[in-house]
Amino acid sequence: MRATRGIEDFPYGKAPFWLMLGALGSLLLLVWVQLGQNANRPDLVLELSAPNHVIAYRTVAERFEREHGVKVALQLVNPRALTTRLQNSLLAGTEVPDLAELPIDAMRYFGRGPLQDIGFVDLTERLATQGYRARLVEARLSPWSKSGHIFALPHDVHPVMLAYRADLVEALGIDVEKLQTWDDFVAVGQRVTADLDGDGSIDRFMIDLPSGGSQGLSIVMLQRGLSLFDEHDNVTFNQPLTVDTIIWYLHQNYGEHRIAFDCGWGQPLAKAMADGLVLFYIQPDWRTHVTEMEAPKVAGKMKLMPLPAWEPGGRRTAVWGGSGLAITKRGKNPELAWQFAQELYFTRSELGKRFLDTNIIPALKDAWDLPELNQPNAFFSGQRLGSLYANLASQVPPLWSNPYTIIAEGKINEVLLRALEHYKVQGDRGLKEFVAQELDEAEAYIHRQIDRNVLSKPASSEQQAAARP
Repeated sequence: MRATRGIEDFPYGKAPFWLMLGALGSLLLLVWVQLGQNANRPDLVLELSAPNHVIAYRTVAERFEREHGVKVALQLVNPRALTTRLQNSLLAGTEVPDLAELPIDAMRYFGRGPLQDIGFVDLTERLATQGYRARLVEARLSPWSKSGHIFALPHDVHPVMLAYRADLVEALGIDVEKLQTWDDFVAVGQRVTADLDGDGSIDRFMIDLPSGGSQGLSIVMLQRGLSLFDEHDNVTFNQPLTVDTIIWYLHQNYGEHRIAFDCGWGQPLAKAMADGLVLFYIQPDWRTHVTEMEAPKVAGKMKLMPLPAWEPGGRRTAVWGGSGLAITKRGKNPELAWQFAQELYFTRSELGKRFLDTNIIPALKDAWDLPELNQPNAFFSGQRLGSLYANLASQVPPLWSNPYTIIAEGKINEVLLRALEHYKVQGDRGLKEFVAQELDEAEAYIHRQIDRNVLSKPASSEQQAAARP
């Protein structure tokens, strides 16, 4: 009776009273659940997007838990969600993981704005004082750097080689040892690219290259030392060598002397390999493992060779892809996270096992003499795959990250496609001048985008433009 009287005395009526009571109950339940979750919360959380990395890291995490008396959680997240969710959490000040294994382009997003606003622990001094920097491939620190500061550990090197159908290449009398330069390669390619059955369609091509540029154009540019931005965030792609490289790439994909075919990915690529449609394929270390899984019909028929150089004695490799491990500033225990990061990336025995599962060369140079890297690989005709890639790993070019890299990559590919339209109508007449003009316009567009960002400009784009020769 008294309780009923209390409800009736509530000044706002019965309905608001029960709504208030329900809200208080929900709040108490939420607090209780949160307290329970906090009691079971792990000491370290690592978010990553590669399922095979989760498997590889689990044994390291379990050993680390035993040795340090802590709980470690490995959380598999979709790659796009990992980047966007972490970026939003850092901006909003909400809960973040202690560590995040990020894709190679991550600093394009997280490196925007002043250094002090980057949400990751600066590892520059730690790497130097603890001796790791000298043990790592210096070029692989470039994707994780800004203004001389390093914000993540490189997981890999990803040097690029060419995989080829050894049985077909040898039957055609091609000596790969004589393919020292791209000029050598193209000359042989023009000889063997052919319509074999006379139906008017080419049945055999020399190399698989994306027709729209994309990663193929990026690789040959990087091999030639051409980067879209330098370490100081200056736009660098409008150079005479860039003009020559774009025209070279265009000639390999189009016209009567073409030697390239775009095989795509997945099953179309595997079928092209099995059918012998293309002889040579761009293969970073990670892609060899993909080839083993997706193209079993060519097992034992493939071999690897370094990329042909642009000039005699020049660089014989490039780089494609990668990931790195960052420690968040607002994580619960950055020092514990640093210890775990070292266990994951710098434990030699684990790196050997990891190579056998992935064919990926670690960025730690003193791991390259591990016996696992020197084992023959039956898929690639018994070649010692790890040693071949390790011999090239120190030559990989730097890959500087910039918030405007995606836009710049799109503009470079746009220049290639515009050059194709010119080539279809006028051939090589005026092509060099046309590409140079298109690069000028593309670079001006990039400068306009950069000038809109008042928070992060080491030097004005007008100063950069004035400094160009």
